[in-house]
Amino acid sequence: MSRSRYRYVEMRLGPDPEADAYLVRATCLTCGEQSPEPEPSESITGQHHQAQRWCTSHAARDHPDGRHVRYAATVTLRWLITPAEDIGPSAGP
Repeated sequence: MSRSRYRYVEMRLGPDPEADAYLVRATCLTCGEQSPEPEPSESITGQHHQAQRWCTSHAARDHPDGRHVRYAATVTLRWLITPAEDIGPSAGP
């Protein structure tokens, strides 16, 4: 049996430079349809407005099962943990 050694290493949390900083989407809670994926270059406010416009447009359509009036908004932020010193290889995605 071997013994493992552990020590405290300071970690930093920040935006993942290899991913889009944020993503805003809306989902219809009646049928599950989602708003289109926004352009990564669009601001978070612009993405929010685009998702809201999609909701009103989707609600205005004539659905065979009645009106779709309930929606959920999802904001995804991608983060990266970076150790203050080398602690070995990281796990894959």
